[in-house]
This record gives sequence, C-alpha cells and structure tokens, in this order.
Amino acid sequence: MAKRSEKPVPKPGQKEMKIFEEIYGMGWFDDAHTKTDDEEKITEFNYEQYFSPEMLKGIDCQGESFKDFIKTVNLTTRT
Repeated sequence: MAKRSEKPVPKPGQKEMKIFEEIYGMGWFDDAHTKTDDEEKITEFNYEQYFSPEMLKGIDCQGESFKDFIKTVNLTTRT
C-alpha cells in the first residue's frame, strides 16, 4: 500500500526538478540526510503570526479544542 501512495521522484533534466530547485533553492536530494527539521511550525503560541485577525474572528483560540487541533495538524502534516 505504501508504494501506491508514494509520489514519483523527479529525475535530473525534467521540468519538475527545475521547478523544485527554483522554488526551494536546493536540489531534490540535498536534504536527504538531515537529522532535524528546522522549519518553524505553527503552534498554539505563534498562530497569530500566520493567520489574519479576520480569519480568527469567531474562533475560540483559547479553548482546548483549538489547541488540540493545532497539535494534531502539526503531527499529521508532512513538512
């Protein structure tokens, strides 16, 4: 089942490889041996930096359900 869900890896010379390098500024395999993920995640402490006040209007950001939602999204989302 895992093979069915895997996306194809772009090969050198393909337009997808060039697009990836233009967007991310590195090659497809450049971070293959990275041990830690240095990307900053959206957490219950810094969500205001990522979402506009209009988007958060009407949402109880102090409730446990909101905090659990943020934690779940970070856990299940691949970066």
